[in-house]
Amino acid sequence: MSTAMIGALAGAVLGFIAFGMIRSVAARLDREGSPEKQRTANLLRAVAFGDLILFPVVGFIVGPVVLN
Repeated sequence: MSTAMIGALAGAVLGFIAFGMIRSVAARLDREGSPEKQRTANLLRAVAFGDLILFPVVGFIVGPVVLN
């Protein structure tokens, strides 16, 4: 397995962990019910999906730099 793929895999693992944590915070905010907190929860959900995409890409780029 290449160093880029190892970095992407590590990034994916971190991305899934961050995704779960951010989504749980968004769910907690969504339960409170005020419109401002619901907008914040929706923004957090978007950030969670961004993390899920961004972390593996950054890992793919940074992995070879760190492991070589």
